[in-house]
Formats: sequence, C-alpha cells, structure tokens
Amino acid sequence: MQNFNAKIISEIVKRSQKKEKNPVSYLTRIFDMSKETAYRRIRNQIPFSVEEAVVIAKYFNLSLDEMLDLKCGTNSPFNRSLDIEQTPVDIYSGLLKDDIDFMENLLSAKDVKITAAINRIPFRFLPYKSLFKLEYCNYIHSAGKIQAVNTHYSDIELSPALNELHNKSVSYCSRLNNLTCIVDNVLYSNIIKKIQYYHRLRFLSNEDLKVLQSELFEMLEMYENLLRSGKNYGGSDWTFYYSFFNLESNLAYFEYDGESVLQFWIYPESPVLIRNNRQMNDIQKRWIESKIRNSMSITKTTDIYQIEMLRTVYQQISDLTKPDIKYDFF
Repeated sequence: MQNFNAKIISEIVKRSQKKEKNPVSYLTRIFDMSKETAYRRIRNQIPFSVEEAVVIAKYFNLSLDEMLDLKCGTNSPFNRSLDIEQTPVDIYSGLLKDDIDFMENLLSAKDVKITAAINRIPFRFLPYKSLFKLEYCNYIHSAGKIQAVNTHYSDIELSPALNELHNKSVSYCSRLNNLTCIVDNVLYSNIIKKIQYYHRLRFLSNEDLKVLQSELFEMLEMYENLLRSGKNYGGSDWTFYYSFFNLESNLAYFEYDGESVLQFWIYPESPVLIRNNRQMNDIQKRWIESKIRNSMSITKTTDIYQIEMLRTVYQQISDLTKPDIKYDFF
C-alpha cells in the first residue's frame, strides 16, 4: 500500500513542478479538502483510497495503469474501459459489452460468490425497456450530447444493436447465482427524483411518465417477489440487506475459481476493475462486510423494515402522476 501511495504522490508532485505549483493546491482543488489534510496525504501520513486514486487519474487525464506505472495486460489490477476518442454511444455500448464479457466468465466458473452494495438501480441489468432507455438518455445528457430542455424522450431511439446488448445483459445477469446485495435506503427515491427532474424539464411527457410509472410498479412487484422467495427473475438465489445509511457508490466484490475482483463506479463511463490485488480487495471486502453488519436482512422475512420500505416505494411511484405533485428541488 505504501508503494501505491508513493506513486500517486510522485505523479502529483511531478505535475505541480511542471506548472510551478504547490502539490497541496492540486489536492485542495480536486477534493475541496483542507490544506492540513492535503499536507498529510502528500507526506504519506494518510493513504489514498481507491476512489481518490480514480478521481486524481481522471483529473490528470490518465488511466490508473499510467498513473501507477503498471503494465497493461490480462493480469493488470486496474482496467478502465474508457477511450476519450469514443462517442458516448460507443462508450455506453462498450460498457454493456464489458459487462457481458465479465458475466460470461462468472457463468463459466464453478464456484462464484458475489457481494454488492448499490445506491442506484442498474437498469442495464433489468428487463425494463423504458427505464433502460431513460438510463441511456441520462448518460448521453450528462455527456453533453443532448439538452433536456429542447429534446424529448420520445425523440431518442435505441439502436437494434444496443437493444440486443441490453437483452443479453439482462439474460446473463438473471443467471448469476449466490449474490448478496446491500441496498441503499434511498435507492428508489433516487430514480423517482430523476424522473421528476426530467418531467419538470418537459423532456418526459405525461404519457412517458405513465409508461415509466407502469414499469416501476412491475419492478417493485418483481422486487417484492424476490424478497419473499430469495429467487431473482431468472430463478437464481439472491439475498438482500437494507442499509440504514447512505452508500457512497455502487461496488461489487467477486470471488470465483481462485480469482478475486473488485468493481466499483465513480463515474458511469469509467467503471474500475481491480483484479487479484490482495491488499486493496481485502480492504473493500471488509468494508462491504461491515455494511452487512450494520444492515438488516430483508430476504425471506416479513420484517417491519421490509414492509415499510415497500409501502413507501409504492406511494412514491403512485405520486409520480398526481397532478399536484411537488418538486422539492425547484
């Protein structure tokens, strides 16, 4: 871990010398941290987290491999599927292809254990076409390729190739077995707010809103059945925990056939894979395990928290089409 920190510090110092700046100024600008906290990181008294390493690499327009001076190849511990020359459509298609390739490896493995913590719903793994399309629209909007104020959801078309990739991703995900997942306590309200936001901008019409609402009800029914039975929509064993605290980012840890892989998302276009790095993977594995200890199982139970959560989500979805709906972010 010391070597990991030293390489990051070296990169920051090298770039600050080129521009005749104090390396501390970079950290205070990137993370909005105090100077004292930044000095302690530069002095190697506080280790950089994996998340911070990704942000620094992105700030300097580097891959993690480049910043940490790692050799690329099949055993590279860091793998980013971002090519800055690609269009957002290409990048999004590439995300799906990467997901599919990775799930193929998992499905061909003999012993697989998956633990995940999520604070937003990954619709590219779920069989809901309109919600998947909204996820795609949100991505190309965040990439600056459409303006929600003068574009409409109905104007956006998904290519047959993208639909085919989505179908394959859904099929593969449904077959993943032995998955334990911690869900954020604002998991559903995040997507509700996003839909409200785009409706407020008139990107979504009233009819679009009804279609999305219908799919959200379908998804809630699927989720309720999953919690009751412990089986996902493909019949695989999944276990869910309810977190009483907000989760920082989506993160998944995989163990299969002697391999260990950590995957997390700082930005939608740059998921990070860390392969067979014992120190870093163990840190994140312990973090997930601590979240499980601070969460409550909501699978195969009628616990009050499960019931309250389902009732709350049902009401949130119902309120989407109320004529007197209030937007608390305007």
